[in-house]
Amino acid sequence: MIKLDDMTYVGPQINVSDIKNLNRRGIRTIIIARPENETADQPEISTICETADVFGIAVYQIPIIPGNITDDQVREFNKITAKLSDPVFAYCRSGLRAISLWALNKAANGFSVDAILHISSNANYDLTALSSRLGQVSTHSTRKTITHA
Repeated sequence: MIKLDDMTYVGPQINVSDIKNLNRRGIRTIIIARPENETADQPEISTICETADVFGIAVYQIPIIPGNITDDQVREFNKITAKLSDPVFAYCRSGLRAISLWALNKAANGFSVDAILHISSNANYDLTALSSRLGQVSTHSTRKTITHA
């Protein structure tokens, strides 16, 4: 689990046993950025939801196919995260789709592409392939500064 900013953590696939630790860290929302049954070793989303519910953690799914994040999915991520007062944990198989959602959302909200790429790199995710799209999204927004971890 890697902290990107004060409100966002990302990481790879979790198991039911990880939810208790997320709760201890103050996570109140989980975003699953992968389709159900993408791989055989993936826990069923209903199982994640049931366990998270015990801890009062909301779970949302944005089923992203690798390499194909849509603008609607970025808007959905924004809709979920914009109203939160507690940190969110977003994950997929490796964390790449989760951090890409975060990055595209930050760009859409006017954050600097350089800052987004810097934070992503510090989190050991290379988003240079997304640079052009981040730039296109960001040019339609007012610039803001990211406070990072």
